[in-house]
Amino acid sequence: MDTQATAGDITFPPGTKLREYETIYLVRPDFGDDNTDKLKEKIRSVIAREGGKAIKFTIWGRKKVQYEIGGQNRAVFTHVLYLGPSKLVAEVERNLRMTDDVLRFQTIKLADESDAGRPVEADVKLAGDVESERPPREERERRLDDDMDGPDFGGDEGDEA
Repeated sequence: MDTQATAGDITFPPGTKLREYETIYLVRPDFGDDNTDKLKEKIRSVIAREGGKAIKFTIWGRKKVQYEIGGQNRAVFTHVLYLGPSKLVAEVERNLRMTDDVLRFQTIKLADESDAGRPVEADVKLAGDVESERPPREERERRLDDDMDGPDFGGDEGDEA
């Protein structure tokens, strides 16, 4: 009987130690909540298929990036905490690399030996940054120029020497 393990069925013998990793990946801001959830479940199934255990997914939401990536100045950040063998990281990153909407990703090994019996935590979804109502740069510059031309800005009138 051939059964494929899914994220919820994996059990490890007591005392089993696995490496602990975290991966943060960024997807396009217009990717959509449904697609974000589908990608999350795809990564969860890859982790399970490769003999690992997904501990927690945290979607940090849409945030401004430090510099433009792929023509985007915002991205949806997702943090994944998981346990597994070293070959698992290569497979997770391969799947992220194959997804065109993933802008960047990075994986860090947190510990060489973590208890595989660690409980799975509930997924968390945060709101992300609030969209700024700041006008475009050209509009701000125009407003500044208009303010500087006005009578309240100062000038030659009333100068006393």
